[in-house]
Amino acid sequence: MLTAAVSGSFHRHMSAITAAVHELAALSVRVLSPSDPRVVAAKGEFLFVASDRHRSVKLVQDRHMDCIKAADFLWLVCPDGYVGLSAAMEINSALDAGVPIYTIVAPSDVTVREYVTVTRNLTEAVDRANANPRQNRPESLLIDPHSSIEEAHAMLERVESALIRQNHFDDPAPRVYRELANLRTKLILPSSVQ
Repeated sequence: MLTAAVSGSFHRHMSAITAAVHELAALSVRVLSPSDPRVVAAKGEFLFVASDRHRSVKLVQDRHMDCIKAADFLWLVCPDGYVGLSAAMEINSALDAGVPIYTIVAPSDVTVREYVTVTRNLTEAVDRANANPRQNRPESLLIDPHSSIEEAHAMLERVESALIRQNHFDDPAPRVYRELANLRTKLILPSSVQ
C-alpha cells in the first residue's frame, strides 16, 4: 500500500490538511502522519492532533519526520504559498531521505519552490508516487511503537536463548551479532553511544 505524510502550517491550513488526509485515504493511500488531524491539545503555539500519542513537542516532531522518511511521498499543503519553519524542516527531512515532495500550489519562497513538484491535484501526486515506488524505507520505533517493541523483545529473547541455552558445540556469536544488528536496524539505534 502506498504511504504518505502531510506537512503544512497547522495554524493557517488545518482544514486543507484535514481534507488532504481524507482525500489520500479515499485514494487508498495510508497516511503515516498525521493520520488523525483533529486538534486535541496545544502547548504554546504547537498543536497536538488526535494521532499524536505523546504530548511532547520533540517526540511528536521526531515521529512526524520519521514518518516522512518512511513514506512514499510527502504532500505539502500550502494553499496560499506559505511554508512555515516547521514545514521547511520537514521538507528538508524528506529531501535527505530521497522522498518526493508534491503540492498543488508552489511555495512562495523561491528556494523551497525548487525542491517541490507542483501537481494538478492529489491524484496526480499519487500516480507519480505509484510510478516510482521507493525502496529500502527506514523503519522507526516512533512510527509504530507497540509492534517495534514487541519485535525488539522477540529479538532479545533469541539473543538470550543463544547465550544461555547454547549447545556447547555451536558458536552462538554469529546468531547473537546478527540479532543485535537487526535490533539496531529496527530501532534505528546509534552504532555507538555518545
